[in-house]
Amino acid sequence: METAKISLWEVIIGIWLLAAVVIVAGVFFVPNPLAYALGEVAGSMTASAMMLHLYHSIDIELDLPEKKAANHSRAMGMVRSVIEIAVLFGSFFVSDWVLPYTVLAGLLSRKFAALMVPFMEKIRMWKMEKEGNKTESPTKVE
Repeated sequence: METAKISLWEVIIGIWLLAAVVIVAGVFFVPNPLAYALGEVAGSMTASAMMLHLYHSIDIELDLPEKKAANHSRAMGMVRSVIEIAVLFGSFFVSDWVLPYTVLAGLLSRKFAALMVPFMEKIRMWKMEKEGNKTESPTKVE
């Protein structure tokens, strides 16, 4: 699970890096910059919470028999989906305070951040080599 923890933090860092990019890229072009930024923060916080939930769900599923693990995985996936839909749907009711499209951007950052993990791992390995630490990556397969 050490590798999973590292990947979890890489994804969460990626979520917030993408949030910073979205906020900086668009905050000057919208009529309500505070709502724009708050929407992105709300979506990114939800995405980060969903990543933590995913990590803990997988940890539980590793200790379950195969059939129960599959059922648990499906159920927890539905829970995450319902929470994300509820946050997005709720953002329409408070659209004076958060912009729903930036909430959606924050929620989708979870997907894009997962695609960034291989690049983050390369950076981490490069830093380890630069420091003289020649240990192998826990995710490297020979």
